[in-house]
Amino acid sequence: MANVIRRNVTKSNDLVIAAYKLTLNEQRLLLAAIAQIDPRKPMPRPITITAHDFADQYQLPVKQAYEALKEASNALYERDIKTFDGRYKSRFRWVDRVDYLDGGGETKLFFTVNVQPYLVHLNKRFTSYDLKRVADLSSTHSIRIFELLQQFRSTGFYTVSVDEFRELLELGPSYERYSNLKGKVIDPAIKELREKSGLEIELGTERKGRAIDRLIFKFRDQEQMRLDFSATPELELALAETD
Repeated sequence: MANVIRRNVTKSNDLVIAAYKLTLNEQRLLLAAIAQIDPRKPMPRPITITAHDFADQYQLPVKQAYEALKEASNALYERDIKTFDGRYKSRFRWVDRVDYLDGGGETKLFFTVNVQPYLVHLNKRFTSYDLKRVADLSSTHSIRIFELLQQFRSTGFYTVSVDEFRELLELGPSYERYSNLKGKVIDPAIKELREKSGLEIELGTERKGRAIDRLIFKFRDQEQMRLDFSATPELELALAETD
């Protein structure tokens, strides 16, 4: 396969913390498109992604890339984003038009006017990372958690309530028990991020009464990270957590 060109994904932090749910291929398609956008310039319309580029970026066989691109293109038009500014809850689509060249392995995406402010003319409160760092991830939860952490790359510390975390990932009624959430979503994502994204992560929790109320992620880009939670009594290592 051809060498992968370095491409950065840049999003407003408000988009990073928006609630949405995508399949892995839909997430990959969006990231491939966003990586073509220069956040300092006007939004290009359309943005073209070919199956060969998709295959190169995500290290897939070309035939599989064709199928993934077609599937994701067909579904993406129906996907939406939910935001909350403290007063209004808003809901809008990612794209208002998708053109797929049937048999040609090419998709053209047209981002909506509502999404564009989150992707272009950004000068503060944005998150940027090399697409290559998430290209090998096989879980959309892993990608979402990676982006949430990257907002706080300068501090290496991210804390979020369990309820908000569930909303961000749009888990709905799934994994309502913390033990299920940890075992089915959080732990697999952390394991994959450690193995494939170059992140070292440790997870702590904070209780409210007997229930786990908050998640505390500490992370950095270097191997062999050692964290000490013992100085903060109310935190407990997630590895020792029981529901």
